[in-house]
Amino acid sequence: MIAQPRLRSTLWPQVRGICFDLGGTLVRTEAEPTTGQVAQVLGISLEQARAVMEQGAKRRRITPEELARDLAAAFGRPGLLGPLVHVLERARQRAAEPQLFPDTSPALTALRQRGFTLFALTNSLGSSVPAETPAAFRDLLDRVIYSAETGAAKPEREAFTAVEHVSGMGPDQLLHVGDSLRADVAGAAAAGWHTAWLDRRMAGGPLLSSARTVRLHTLTTLPLLLPAGPAPAPSMNSEAC
Repeated sequence: MIAQPRLRSTLWPQVRGICFDLGGTLVRTEAEPTTGQVAQVLGISLEQARAVMEQGAKRRRITPEELARDLAAAFGRPGLLGPLVHVLERARQRAAEPQLFPDTSPALTALRQRGFTLFALTNSLGSSVPAETPAAFRDLLDRVIYSAETGAAKPEREAFTAVEHVSGMGPDQLLHVGDSLRADVAGAAAAGWHTAWLDRRMAGGPLLSSARTVRLHTLTTLPLLLPAGPAPAPSMNSEAC
């Protein structure tokens, strides 16, 4: 468990729920993301592959075989069906058995022990959504919310609304932590949430002007910035979002 030094004041005293991005935040990603691998197989640009994925593949459940057929047909590459299936199957396996960063489990365990409700919100390919919550998350998160299940992808407001619906909490009671300034920080800030940018690579650059946003380089810092525990949270909404 992470030791908690006494601080004169903490950030986000009204926060009851904390939401995390997955890839690059809680979970290690491959050097070349799945969308980039798909682009390489098809011989198209990363921008072209992203456009196709964001329009449909990240907004609905679909099997790796079905998505591979859709991609092969969309770009006139029927002979590449096999390689596409291979890439997408590997992505599904990685999603089912995620490799966590070393600071993920200690930080989330500390936050759970202090009474915070924890979520993950991810823009996931529908072909990669596991059939059940991965074992790595069962003791760390209360719920994983996938874009393929809600039909909304970060930074869209509807993606964050899904978390509000599940948690029963308002924007001012929620903190989002992610590694993307556009999808995570800008999206959550526009929804009225508190935000933290996890800059693991120490890339630097300007932050948003919002006073709600802070920059972290490791999740180890996060429990140090939060109060000892939240006020009693509303009952969880058990309905699927």
